[in-house]
Amino acid sequence: MQIDLHTHTGYSYDAEAKPVEAHVQAAVEHGISVLGFSEHTDFFYQESLAESDFAPGLVDFPMYQREVEPFRSGRVLPADIAAQQNDIAACREAYQGKIILRNGIELGQPHTAPDLADELLEKFSFDYVIGSIHHLSDDMDMYFVHYEQKNPDEVMEDYFSETDKMLQYGKFHILGHIDYPLRVMKLPYNKPSLKGYMNYVDEILKQLIVRGIALECNTKSLFGWQKALGPEDCVLSRYRELGGELITVGSDSHAPETIARGIPQALERLKQFGFSYITDFEDGKPIQHKL
Repeated sequence: MQIDLHTHTGYSYDAEAKPVEAHVQAAVEHGISVLGFSEHTDFFYQESLAESDFAPGLVDFPMYQREVEPFRSGRVLPADIAAQQNDIAACREAYQGKIILRNGIELGQPHTAPDLADELLEKFSFDYVIGSIHHLSDDMDMYFVHYEQKNPDEVMEDYFSETDKMLQYGKFHILGHIDYPLRVMKLPYNKPSLKGYMNYVDEILKQLIVRGIALECNTKSLFGWQKALGPEDCVLSRYRELGGELITVGSDSHAPETIARGIPQALERLKQFGFSYITDFEDGKPIQHKL
């Protein structure tokens, strides 16, 4: 069964402005059986950011101002979930019998504004919630940091500290892209990896298992500098050793053209690591599909 639970439509601030139906049609054409929509809703510690909050040369603040700040509303970067869910409902009717559609959401740093995150989760019904860390403790998205100015150990320690805080908040079903920093920390002279941080990873994986939260196999890294599916082998093998069984797959698509990218390769890889099932969610309940 082909499943893609991590996708973004034009309702996410950083996705192509194309309708939900275009994504559904693309998924049907690629043989996807279950398609989940997980629009971005990110949260922040601070109401706003100023360039003076950062050391000179540390971040690309003009790019942040252009690509993120216009979409922020105080401590939240919202999506129009009501309109999106209406579109999904219409597509469910139009594509009945062809594909199963899930209402999901990707909450970025919900622990930074738990009152606002709780309000959103009470207002809408979701089949699943992805919890992700995109920003470090200074509220800056990791994409805009100049890593030649940063100690990589400090970045990773900050990242894992925020991940732990999000796990303590706990109101999500899937941990999104545990290897997110690796996407952006690549410099001409380095090849970032989680291998040197397995003490942090180990604790996160243990918490996932205890809390019944699924680990995500995010395929986007296959098409970036890594040219490999995430997470790294060391993470998947350790998750299996610890007894982890809940695992989802997602393309992290931001356009109809990238729906389902890497999903077949991800499913085959999971078989090789000894997983027997792939996880799906309906009304917050995990469904295990045989691989």
